[in-house]
Amino acid sequence: MRTWSSAAFTLLELLVAVVITLILAGLMLTVVTNTLNLWQRTQNSFTMSAQATLALDLIERDLHAAVFRPDGGTWLAVDVINAPVSLVPHGWLTLATMKPSTSVSQRLLPDWGDGFTPQIADARFGLSGTWLRFVTTNVESDGSLPVAVSYQIARRPVSGSIVASNPAEVRYSLFRSAVSTAATFTVGNDLTVSGYGSASVTPSSSRNPKTLTNPNSTDVLATNVVDFGVWFYVRDAATGALRRIFPADNADLTHAAHAVGVVPDANRFPEVADVLVRILSDRGALLLSELESGSGHLTRPSTVATDAEWWWVIAETYSRVYVRRVEIKGSAL
Repeated sequence: MRTWSSAAFTLLELLVAVVITLILAGLMLTVVTNTLNLWQRTQNSFTMSAQATLALDLIERDLHAAVFRPDGGTWLAVDVINAPVSLVPHGWLTLATMKPSTSVSQRLLPDWGDGFTPQIADARFGLSGTWLRFVTTNVESDGSLPVAVSYQIARRPVSGSIVASNPAEVRYSLFRSAVSTAATFTVGNDLTVSGYGSASVTPSSSRNPKTLTNPNSTDVLATNVVDFGVWFYVRDAATGALRRIFPADNADLTHAAHAVGVVPDANRFPEVADVLVRILSDRGALLLSELESGSGHLTRPSTVATDAEWWWVIAETYSRVYVRRVEIKGSAL
């Protein structure tokens, strides 16, 4: 009788093979996950840097070309708005849970004591960030002519009407609005007059004077911008050293520049600006969206005392601050 030797695997051999396969699969999954996370972080970093560069380049260009005439009008103005009701005419979707309007967001001039020199990178510019507007020269079809421009943050759906029932994703975005030359000439160079104001949550049409207050959605410059601020300086005539004229302190929420020389700092036209933008990563934007939606998917850590502090913990953990110093030429017309 012919006999055949068995070529089958034993149960022990099969178990060893399964274990080795699982270990290899786990190692490969770890490598793939780490690679994808690194790719995502790199993409986020690139996107945030690109948006910051675009925004700061445009602000620098506009400030370089800013124009001023000592005629008593306000040719450059700043407001830091920390009341939700005041932001409705700026096209904000204001809800109970959003960027806090408490003092936790208002740190225009951080003071840590112990001889600490304040830095704009540590500042927080209130609920709205800085609403900055000034007269500059914009390239128009008929040449470079004076126009009124504004920079501000607005919290609104990415598309559609600014109402709570709109299912579109809500984002904090930085807007740059440029009024047309003709409209600027008609309304004038005093940026505080009612012609540049708005009384509606609905955005104004592009290039319209009211876009200085309520920007058109097409004027968006960068998304996921949760803070935007400026510090202004003048140079000492004798030494050339810079002296900050805005903010004077943490409660200094406005600046209306309509004069030069020996005048109160609150009314001087600046010569240098520090500009700050804080941009969220995609992960940070998602977390803040979850927090503000009240979905209950996020639970505030026991180490964080309030929801307002928690908002800023998420914002600072998942964002980057970009700062640039800009010379303001302030050419007289």
